[in-house]
Amino acid sequence: MGNTEFKSDVDFVVRIAGEGGEGIISCGELFAQAAARTEYHVFTYITYPAEVRGGFSMIQIRIRDWMIYSMGSTVDYLVVFSQQGYDRTIGSLGKGGTVIYDPDLVKIEEVPGATFHAVPFSKISGEAVGGQRGKNIVALGVLGHLFSMDRQVLEKLLQDRFGGKGGQATEINLKSLAVGYEAARQAAMGCRFHLSAPSSQKAVYMMLSGNEAIALGAIAAGCRFVAGYPITPATPIFETLTRLMPKVGGTAIQMEDEIASISACIGASFGGEKVLTPTSGPGLQLMGEQLTLAAMLELPLVIVNVQRGGPSTGLPTKTEQSDLKFAIYGTAGESPRAILAPSGVEDCFYQTLRAFTISEHFQMPVIILTDQSIGYRKATVRIPAVSNITVVDSSVPCEEIDLPSPDRIQTTNRLEPSSEELRGYKRFKDTDDGVSPIARPGTPGGQYLATGLEHTEAGRADYSPSTHVKMTRKRFRKLKALSKTLETNPPECYGPEDAQIGIIGWGSTEGAIREARYLAAEKGIPVRHLHPKVVSPLPNRQIEHFLSEMKQVLVVEENYTGQFAHFVKGLFGARPIEIHKYEGVPIAPEEILSAIEKVAGILDEEDISRV
Repeated sequence: MGNTEFKSDVDFVVRIAGEGGEGIISCGELFAQAAARTEYHVFTYITYPAEVRGGFSMIQIRIRDWMIYSMGSTVDYLVVFSQQGYDRTIGSLGKGGTVIYDPDLVKIEEVPGATFHAVPFSKISGEAVGGQRGKNIVALGVLGHLFSMDRQVLEKLLQDRFGGKGGQATEINLKSLAVGYEAARQAAMGCRFHLSAPSSQKAVYMMLSGNEAIALGAIAAGCRFVAGYPITPATPIFETLTRLMPKVGGTAIQMEDEIASISACIGASFGGEKVLTPTSGPGLQLMGEQLTLAAMLELPLVIVNVQRGGPSTGLPTKTEQSDLKFAIYGTAGESPRAILAPSGVEDCFYQTLRAFTISEHFQMPVIILTDQSIGYRKATVRIPAVSNITVVDSSVPCEEIDLPSPDRIQTTNRLEPSSEELRGYKRFKDTDDGVSPIARPGTPGGQYLATGLEHTEAGRADYSPSTHVKMTRKRFRKLKALSKTLETNPPECYGPEDAQIGIIGWGSTEGAIREARYLAAEKGIPVRHLHPKVVSPLPNRQIEHFLSEMKQVLVVEENYTGQFAHFVKGLFGARPIEIHKYEGVPIAPEEILSAIEKVAGILDEEDISRV
């Protein structure tokens, strides 16, 4: 029943915790970057306060000799800078774990079986560089010694990160690193693990965040226009694209708000560009009116919504999957759009490519739903074959375009009218699949009216019942065509086909569900897992088949009301068991495993009424 991908000789978690402004995230990111340059895989999870200073801040780094699917459930090595950091994380320490703490700031309680090392980070930093600015780098040096890291690698990372701030900043950090190594040596910390030099295979991997992967996916898809307004946790997408767009001949514009951002994108799309705007939940709400305009104009448009906890300002720096219903149904009137939900950092790159293919081919808005945990998470991912990107002719049916993968990437452009179609051009011609050619501005004979009012095939305003019925059916026919295309894609199912317990998830829960499935298999409980990447429209026949094969189905998601479960209930009449988590942190594999074991016990007793 075991799975070789889950078996691992090396698998441990390092957590650094403290308060905002103490350099927690910088310390963890530098450690993770150094670890990523070894032969091992790295996966980070970050949570931080909304305030500039103060409030609980934490970064967790998991290191493994196989691909990593989740942040893990327990901590093996805990570094704490403050009492709050200790109090809020000590409960996650695993059996036999190690705690490194500042004794001047943290009062500990002994944990049976755990190892404690007192390292006065603040005092050491003050003596070495005359202040506490370097205490996080002192901690980095301690970790460097603990894991026998090449000090030159960490020194190079510090020079790269702080070199732009002047020689003094670099000197302070290099000195702080050195005294950290020495402090660990004097504290008689034995090297717990040797993070060795990279193997030849490691050359095919790189370390990215989910937000960076989205930006790179947009560039690879041919996006050359981005407009945005800063909003946590989506801002890094815009920042990355702002740096990259000039290098590929594109344009990035910061607008005064989200309404202006989507409006600029609609204008650029009307002009023939592939466009993207990144935002989070409150920004998506503001974009609602213009989202329906893009649907009415039948223009390609990609929106990235990096979800955070709500409602209102809510939990701006925490994760949640609570925007699904608004993404699918929100805004006035009935306007078609597709919704994609990447499952991890690497998948962010490929689903962004897929989003542009769908948007351009079917001429509709596409919303990519990620969340804070994916957006800020960094992981080692396979370097895609971007040199092998091919552009497929716009006349090729969407189902014949390969799904993007590390070995093969195909993109497409919007359908443009032929010379024959330009004679008596009908921009909104009612076709079998609802897709009608788009003329670029300036094309002789390609002039047309682009209005948010209901209109005829030629674009002239027309409010008659027959026209509204005809054009509504035309717009939604594209969703039906997309759903049929999804049926031709390989089923996104994993696990034994004879399983009686099924799990359906979406977005960032994929990794935790996968590990929970492996853990269940070790206990002799077979579980089948369905994880669609396009969550609206759904491949109906594939999901109906999955539901019919299972005796019990669990739907796992990170929100309070079970939004995807309700979607499945409404479409398929299913009665799944709903597993919710809405604490602002990702669900853990063991939490899902607990639910699986309960359901398995009920199935053994054949007493479904206990669910």
